Amino acid sequence: DGIPSNDNMYGTAFTWEITPLVFTRSMEVIRGPGSALYGSNAMNGVISYNTLSAKDLTRKVELRTRIGNNHSRIFDILTGHETESVSFVSAFNLFESDGNQFTSFDSRGTTQSFDISNKRSSYYFFNKIEAKGKLRGLSLQYHEQAWNFSTGHGWLFYVPDQPENMDENRRMIALRFKTPNQEKQVQQEYLVRYQRHGVDWNVRLFPKDTPGYPYGITEILKTHTSDVFSRAQFSYALGRNSVLLGGIENSVFKYGGDDLHLSNVNLHTDFSPTTNNEFVDVGDYFAWLGDNPFVNTGVFAQYSSPKLGERLTATVGLRYDYAFFRFNALDIGGEERRSYDKMSPRLSLVFAALDNLNIKLMAGRAFRTPAASELFGSNTFLLASNIRKLQPEVVTTFEVAADYTVSSNINWRINAYRTEFNDQIAYSVSNFNLSTNLYSLTSMGVENELAFKAGNFDGFTNYSYVRRLDEKIVDPTISLSKRALTWVPQHVVNVGLKYGTQAGYASLQGHYQGAVDRRLSDLDDAFDSARGNKVDSWLTFDFRLVYKVSDMLEVGIFGTNLTDSNGRLIKNNPYAFDYQIPGRAVMLDLRLML
Repeated sequence: DGIPSNDNMYGTAFTWEITPLVFTRSMEVIRGPGSALYGSNAMNGVISYNTLSAKDLTRKVELRTRIGNNHSRIFDILTGHETESVSFVSAFNLFESDGNQFTSFDSRGTTQSFDISNKRSSYYFFNKIEAKGKLRGLSLQYHEQAWNFSTGHGWLFYVPDQPENMDENRRMIALRFKTPNQEKQVQQEYLVRYQRHGVDWNVRLFPKDTPGYPYGITEILKTHTSDVFSRAQFSYALGRNSVLLGGIENSVFKYGGDDLHLSNVNLHTDFSPTTNNEFVDVGDYFAWLGDNPFVNTGVFAQYSSPKLGERLTATVGLRYDYAFFRFNALDIGGEERRSYDKMSPRLSLVFAALDNLNIKLMAGRAFRTPAASELFGSNTFLLASNIRKLQPEVVTTFEVAADYTVSSNINWRINAYRTEFNDQIAYSVSNFNLSTNLYSLTSMGVENELAFKAGNFDGFTNYSYVRRLDEKIVDPTISLSKRALTWVPQHVVNVGLKYGTQAGYASLQGHYQGAVDRRLSDLDDAFDSARGNKVDSWLTFDFRLVYKVSDMLEVGIFGTNLTDSNGRLIKNNPYAFDYQIPGRAVMLDLRLML
């Protein structure tokens, strides 16, 4: 609904099960750099979803439950109602699963394997109230979610030898006004959104008898951060489908200290073990920031042209962002100031070469300002911050695409791109997991998709290919690979087929991931025998079958990784393990509409 929902602590987009779709009416994936309109974090695309309103509901109450193996359980409830003056929608989702359970080596090598836990659960409460009558266009949203998870191979790749507690929660409240009459020449939108993210962690970082730490290392943290985001946006219809849009956004991030921050290691001084394994207060988690605000302001404009010569249309966008904060100079004393500013341009040309063929030329630049977790971490093993030297990530992409309607039932799309990704931020092994700009990469690739429909059948097949053109490595622990693509697959194929009738539908989808090469810095004679000198290719199949028993009841069954493929995702650097994809999972799906 136009409300930014990235996390304020990490900049993360919550794109897994902790953000359910029970209250979603529609979803759109906007590919490519999106910072010209959306600012920081819109690096490679934007996921935009619109939520349900009461008028979208055909029934007053919808109940849905899904039960499957690995003790997986999902429960949804959705309801809504409207009167002459107001309408509301409420939804609740509950998720629980033991997750992907398997045995694996960890950073200790190949002498012992451990049980890997991915047990997790979450809940989400959503409520939206929309005014009608004289206040039409005004809406209020409330989001409340909480989740817990296991750290799998461990926070620092040592499988925990003691139980952990990893709980997080988030609250968002958004008040929005948007011009209700979409036919008006001038459209206005005003938005204020509050977000609070809390963590309650008991992290087992190193096991007993780790060299220098006979009792291991445990860190306990209970804290929260908050931010307030606001936006004023206007658009003006110039005629002949041309639109001028502009606006200003502002966000203020705040940290107010910790409720609890303890460890059995002196994380606030010399990182030595405490006496007799005593847990002591180690100081603020974001001590570099303290009580100072982290402020970002963005100004943006976009123009969409009418058809030029009846064949060509253009979209031009430009945004300027300025972020600043004062921070406590913990190492030298006093207070310092840091700022970032970025200009994000975007250009898109669409040429209707034929009535059934569109050719698109696109260029854009996006950025990601370092997140609070990358800048301000202190007195902790969980983060290491590089506040004076860390630079924003920047991606620049050039694309040529074609959309060809072969017939009324067949559509073919092809896209070729060249991408420069500069100053990737990640943990540096050579600098004790310091958040660092590790490398810059230049890549090119081609994406191909064919979609078709024939009677009750519809489906698609797509293939993507990418190759490395150049790279620059800063971290000395990462070996250079200027031409050979590493860490990601060069070839990816997806195929889907669906058969649908009024009584229900059945679908089957396949996913193929090609082999993934390692860098020389990932190889180690002691570990290669355990995981190989590359990650082998793998293939998975998913299916779904839904039968409409009546207007009130649907029964379905769906499964993922039907062949129980032992696929792997790469773990970079010289370790004895890769990450294993989830095994076969099957769920029964019951949906009741009252």
